[in-house]
Amino acid sequence: MRDSTLRRALRVGLLLAACAAPARSELHPVVMDGRFDDWEALAPIHEDAGGDGGASGIDLGRLWMADDDSRLFMRIEVGREILLNDGHGLVLYLDTDMDAQTGLAIGGLGAELEWRLGERRGTFRVGESAIPVYHDNLGFIGMPAVTAEEFELCFLRAARPDGTHPLFPAGELRALFVDTTTGGDRLPDDGSTLAYAFDQGTLPVETKIDLPRLLTEDLRVSTYNVENDSPWNPSLQAAFGRQIAAVAPDILAFQEIYDHTSQETADLVSDWLPPESGESWHSAGNQDCKLVSRYPVVGSWPLDGNLAALLDAGEAIGSDLLLIVAHLPCCENNAGRQREIDRILSFLRDAMQPGGEITLPVGTPYLLAGDMNLVGDARQLASLLTGDVADETTFGSDFAPDWDGSDLEDAIGRHTARRLAYTWRNDAGDFWPGRLDYMISTDAVIHSVKEFILHTPEMDPVDLAAHGLLSGDSYASDHLLFCADFRPGAPSESTGTTLVDRVGFQIGPNPGHGTIRLRIALPTEGSVRIDLFDPAGRLLARPAGQGWIDLPAGERLLVWDGRGLTGERLGAGVYFLRLEARTAAGAATRTLSWPLLR
Repeated sequence: MRDSTLRRALRVGLLLAACAAPARSELHPVVMDGRFDDWEALAPIHEDAGGDGGASGIDLGRLWMADDDSRLFMRIEVGREILLNDGHGLVLYLDTDMDAQTGLAIGGLGAELEWRLGERRGTFRVGESAIPVYHDNLGFIGMPAVTAEEFELCFLRAARPDGTHPLFPAGELRALFVDTTTGGDRLPDDGSTLAYAFDQGTLPVETKIDLPRLLTEDLRVSTYNVENDSPWNPSLQAAFGRQIAAVAPDILAFQEIYDHTSQETADLVSDWLPPESGESWHSAGNQDCKLVSRYPVVGSWPLDGNLAALLDAGEAIGSDLLLIVAHLPCCENNAGRQREIDRILSFLRDAMQPGGEITLPVGTPYLLAGDMNLVGDARQLASLLTGDVADETTFGSDFAPDWDGSDLEDAIGRHTARRLAYTWRNDAGDFWPGRLDYMISTDAVIHSVKEFILHTPEMDPVDLAAHGLLSGDSYASDHLLFCADFRPGAPSESTGTTLVDRVGFQIGPNPGHGTIRLRIALPTEGSVRIDLFDPAGRLLARPAGQGWIDLPAGERLLVWDGRGLTGERLGAGVYFLRLEARTAAGAATRTLSWPLLR
């Protein structure tokens, strides 16, 4: 036996031996968004021997597993680019009761769940029963929705696939991935088993995202596919209105408004968000894409079924803003999606140069927002971000899409109360939830500072009430409302020793009366101190208590009873609140003027 062959045999033998015992397991705050930076702190629990894939080209590599209080997570490398929900024979088997004598006998397991990823369906076995199951029975999500060589998956720990029996009755499970095509790969290989134990380590805190902007002057843009003119459905209209009022965007990009004009859409938004005195909502539209904006529309252009509009946003960001509202072709129409992407890229390339349909002054920011329907080739998303035109004969050459020659920014949001990033869900449909709605920007000149996807069913009742929402409001459409807040300038301009424009500080009500709420947002964990002064500079109160308090990254709500240092309630007047923040990245001070009514 050659040395290289011996080393390979020893390596495989060690992997098989390692798989015979319970694998390393850990509670970990995975964000289901199709990115993998949040997995970097974890070591893979198994690494499959390379080069043993079958004719399908799937060559299984490393596997990671993690869990939190609600979900089981997996990250798997598959060796070639595939679409997770179609066109392959990869199957996941889970022995969830740790009994090889129950379920389907395969690879040393007794699998209660046989989940056929490429068919988007599976079988759940209880006793002698084999029950067909689908993604909604399992609480299953797979990301990304486009083709890739690795994916993250999750199952709901509380799932009862048949409505009665739990998917995970034990504190452990065994897992096996099999490419069922001829000569297909397995992970782990034949003769070994791979076990995982739940609830090992420290439970990660589920950090919620509150709705207010970090800074009141941030520009908030929302995109919302409202599913076939549903805001005009009398039974759904109030739910849409509560959501729009709660997030209060400056610019709204709508899709699937087919039977109502852009002006009718603006009128409806005006009912939900009455404009300031002397102002009005402005609008533009093309086919089902409708734009409503606080800022005047300078001009608009149809781009196939999509819309480009130039907005006079100088009041907010010091310049015009070009916004493209997109609703790309759905489902298996990869060619149609790519064609419309090429058309959008052609328009943007020409806009950045003199002549053509529109000429933007150098440095004019632009955003692409909408239901992109990116559920096929990864090339399509790459084209949007990098300026890679597929049909150069028809639509011209590739180009650098940002003003500094770099790629565009893909602002990925997550749900307000859970670490999930899907924006579309249909439990009655064939496909599991996915990220279909995007916000893409020229981050060399305007950068995102906060992104979130409004998902009311998992929000805390107190938070729902505070924002005038009901738990079922997100069910008004099969898409979720996605918001992002922007500031002018590149991200690097706000990452020095001062963090002032990344630290959020708001007080409400403003003017104040009754119970007072202080909202604080830190980009990283740190300490804060809050002092209240009168106009003469006298220290009157410490609303967060004496000294410094430690806070994690994200947003936190502190409640203050309005009493001063000596216990008395402050009288009516104008006060100044000063927030000092210290983090590993630097320090910041924010000061607010605050009138108090009594």
